[in-house]
Amino acid sequence: MPRYDQHFLRSEKFARQIADAVCPLPEETILEVGPGRGALTKYLLQKPHSYIGIEIDKRWIDELTSTYTAAHVQWIIGDFLTTPLPERPLYFVSNLPYSISGPALFRILEHHPWIRAGVVMLQAEVAQRLYAPEGKRPYGKLSVLFRSIFEVKRLLRLPPGAFSPPPKVWSEVVMFIRAPRISPQEWNSFAQVVKAAFRQPRQTVAKNLRESGYDVPQVLQSMRPHQLTIEEFIRLWMMLRS
Repeated sequence: MPRYDQHFLRSEKFARQIADAVCPLPEETILEVGPGRGALTKYLLQKPHSYIGIEIDKRWIDELTSTYTAAHVQWIIGDFLTTPLPERPLYFVSNLPYSISGPALFRILEHHPWIRAGVVMLQAEVAQRLYAPEGKRPYGKLSVLFRSIFEVKRLLRLPPGAFSPPPKVWSEVVMFIRAPRISPQEWNSFAQVVKAAFRQPRQTVAKNLRESGYDVPQVLQSMRPHQLTIEEFIRLWMMLRS
C-alpha cells in the first residue's frame, strides 16, 4: 500500500482533461500539492507558468527532482497543512489525499488572498459539500465557508479504476474561482458565526448561537443551519455584528 493515503491517478485521459482545465493568469504560479508520480505534473509543466510542487513523500520528490529540472520549477518536501506558502499569486492544483481533504480545503480558505483559483480532485462525497445547495444532505459548514469566498463548478466524476491502487469510492474534480461575498478583512468574523451556527448541525441555529454566547434574533428560533442560504448567513452575521 502507498504511504500517506495516496491513490495515484493512472488514467491519461483524465489527467489530460484535468490539466486542460487549469487556467492560471499570466502572473500566477501553479501550486501542485501531492504531485506523487507526476501524472498531472508532466502536463502542468507544459504551461508557461512558474511551478511549485509540494510533496510529503521523499521517494517521489527524489524522482521528480531528477526528472524535472527547469529553472521555473521548485520542489518542496513537506506537508501542505504545515508548509509555509509563498505570498504571491497562486493557482492551486491537487489530487488531494482523502485523509486530509477537509483540513486542506480550510487551508486554501485561509490563504484565499493569494490563491485566486484552482482545480482539485476529491472524494465525491467531500466534493459535493462544496457545491451542494441549502437543504441537501451534503450542505454544511464547509459549503457555506468555501462558497462565501469561491464560486465552485463540478467538472468531472472519476471511477475507482482511474487510480492505482483503486479507492473504494468515486472521486470528483471541481474548479473554484475567487468571488468573495465577504471582504478578506471581515471573513474571520463571518467564519466564527458560521462555525457557531453549525456547532450541533441537528440543533436549531438559535440554540447553537446562544450556546456560543450570541444574542439571537427571534426570526431564527426554528431554523436549522442546513436550511439557511449563504446570503442568509451573511445577513445573520451582519445582524449579530451590529
